[in-house]
Amino acid sequence: MAQSATTSPPPPLRLGYISFKPLSDINHLSGMPHRGAKALSSIGVEIIPLCERPDANTTPALRIRATNRLKREYHKHLPTAFQQRLDNARPEFTREKLLKTITERSNRIQLQIEDLQSAGTTIDAIFGCCISSPLYALKTDIPIFYFSDATSYFIRDTYPGLYNRGDAYVNTLHEIEEESLQRVRAAAFACPAVRESAINDLYVPRTRAHVAPLAAHVTPPPDAKITTPAAPPTRNDCQLLIIASNPVRKRVDLAVEAAGILRDRGINATLHIIGPATKLSKAHPAAINHGRFWLSDPNHRKAQQKLLQSSHIQLLPSTGEAFGIAPVESAHYARPSIVTNAGGLPFVVVDDQTGTVLPTEDGPERWADAIEAYIDDHARYRRHSVACHQRANTELTWDAWAKTILKMITNGINNTSTT
Repeated sequence: MAQSATTSPPPPLRLGYISFKPLSDINHLSGMPHRGAKALSSIGVEIIPLCERPDANTTPALRIRATNRLKREYHKHLPTAFQQRLDNARPEFTREKLLKTITERSNRIQLQIEDLQSAGTTIDAIFGCCISSPLYALKTDIPIFYFSDATSYFIRDTYPGLYNRGDAYVNTLHEIEEESLQRVRAAAFACPAVRESAINDLYVPRTRAHVAPLAAHVTPPPDAKITTPAAPPTRNDCQLLIIASNPVRKRVDLAVEAAGILRDRGINATLHIIGPATKLSKAHPAAINHGRFWLSDPNHRKAQQKLLQSSHIQLLPSTGEAFGIAPVESAHYARPSIVTNAGGLPFVVVDDQTGTVLPTEDGPERWADAIEAYIDDHARYRRHSVACHQRANTELTWDAWAKTILKMITNGINNTSTT
């Protein structure tokens, strides 16, 4: 009998991975490019970095971080009407200036691709997180794939005042993103709401638009013992947590007020705050401010792990949220969350299954009621604890994200009819 010929495994997919900063930068874009590259590499994809700013500092010094933060705050607090007048006074100039900047970004990536090809490096596909700007003027025959947690339209509608720019500027952003997404073979988005925005606002064909949920950046250490269901909160001990890099949009003060109402009801509630303190949180006896945590700082990571494990419920009363990674992190510790129905949060937290979803317009009294409902119904808390932990470990992991992205890319490369 003739022996069957042995077949060698196919070579790994070689993925040109575009990122504005080096993929080693854990903090960039809330860690998405770093975690995504690491997850894809762990399932056998060969990552070829295409960094738009290869000289970017991956661990900025305190002075650099402070300077960048001041720049962000300056643009954030620049009078909206003044900025909008500047943009709209000369709309064609605004548009051309932005397009020039975006084209330069595309050209920097294109030069890297050409250099790699000249050196004999094969790239099977191009991919990246939130890369509509470098794709805009990129000229290549390599299949392009895309992931994002938002669209420019979704940001405009979900994050009020985020742009603080005139119509000429915002409309150019829409134009750039639409043009870029028409050139991709397939695209994935963090939640169904963002996928629908890509389909309806940016005209991405439905057959080429997918959902790939994001995952947690901070998860239990390997030696941690996470028991399910978690111990429920009681009237004597109710530990609450809010993670808010933007205390205004995520409404830290509403969470503080809810904790205060609980104390008025005789419940020993304490709200732990990761992120910038507010005037109210500094003065309120129910609030403990832990300051801003950086993903790249091991001590900050340990402190956040400890808070995730010691809390009973995470709160996220955000007025705008494309996805919401913080509730996923609590779910990995078997802690349910209470969130608003803004943006992608109702996808991240399934109401009355893995947590509680409240209307955005609800005030602190209603939030206090929702927290107290868990104190009064321990069986419900335990059900939500088990369910959120199970979903976190099956659907909301970087391994699951990477497998979805790899399947999308593989199918897209093999099925040229989807281009």
